[in-house]
Amino acid sequence: MATWRAEVFVNSRVGRINTEVEAATFQGAKEQIYAKHGDVQQIVNLREVNSWSGGSSSSSDSGDVGGYLILGSILFGIWLLIEYWWIVVPVAVILGLLVWYGSQD
Repeated sequence: MATWRAEVFVNSRVGRINTEVEAATFQGAKEQIYAKHGDVQQIVNLREVNSWSGGSSSSSDSGDVGGYLILGSILFGIWLLIEYWWIVVPVAVILGLLVWYGSQD
């Protein structure tokens, strides 16, 4: 379960309050807010503040970014090879030869 925090405008009598709920997903957090405070008029800045059990949520974790960067780099490299093979292959051969000759010392 994750902890979610939001600002909630309940009604003109109560006004705006800050609240925290426990839920596994973004939609579950919204449902928890409605269950806790009734028919609220507005939910603002609903965000996950921490996650204890690794449950999934609709927001992306910072650990996912590295995986997306690696995947994007691989896909970009494949596209580069397919689209510009006539440039990439000679440059790779020249760089490979330079590295090989440099390691012979």
